[in-house]
Amino acid sequence: MSDDTPENIAAILESLKSKSAFGVNLEEAKIWEQWDAIMPAPYHLQSYPLRVKDKVLHVEVLNAVWMHKISYKKPEILAKIHAVVSSKIIKDLRFVLSKEHNFESR
Repeated sequence: MSDDTPENIAAILESLKSKSAFGVNLEEAKIWEQWDAIMPAPYHLQSYPLRVKDKVLHVEVLNAVWMHKISYKKPEILAKIHAVVSSKIIKDLRFVLSKEHNFESR
């Protein structure tokens, strides 16, 4: 291949995925895209993935009652997350109380 030949954009993106934080961010984004399938009903309406920090997914929960209920589902939720993304990307879950009290807009 000569230097003047353009590279396929798909090949460039695939290379970026495997060699940079861009790929990790794309993998993490799958959690947000598939949240309703990951979180069992009716819990998906009471919670929302907030951020990933140090391989820990922080999940915002509507109130303390729902947080308590969801905490019992933690192993099941983590297993479903690992079915979507690698266990190297998400190691644990941390539930935090919501300051917004409304997940309908998400």
